[in-house]
Amino acid sequence: MSKLYSVARMKCPRCHKGNLFSTRNPYSFKGALDMPDRCTECNQDFKIEPGFYIGALWTSFPIVIFIMTLLSIFFLAYLKMDMNWFFVVITAILFSLQPIIIRLARAIWINIFVDYEQNAVRKDDV
Repeated sequence: MSKLYSVARMKCPRCHKGNLFSTRNPYSFKGALDMPDRCTECNQDFKIEPGFYIGALWTSFPIVIFIMTLLSIFFLAYLKMDMNWFFVVITAILFSLQPIIIRLARAIWINIFVDYEQNAVRKDDV
């Protein structure tokens, strides 16, 4: 459950204390996707290699498909929405959720490669 905690709280996957993103607000106009180079608590490198988070696109795709499936069932099967309005509404919803989806995908991606260490300490403190 440690990886789920780290993803849900957007915390460092190694120590679960440092924040993955510089700002807590995903809708901040400035720096919404800015990440520190290293964790402030355990010194874990968040920028593991150049282009590392391009792989997060592979994790964002299933998230978008899942959301689209749920919205499609709700709007088309339950509310019997007209197809033209459905495309307008689903586009608006997915566009508005994009900052959250990108952050979630990045958190999942780094958690695939970095494991939790219960006694993680700053490397420069040792």
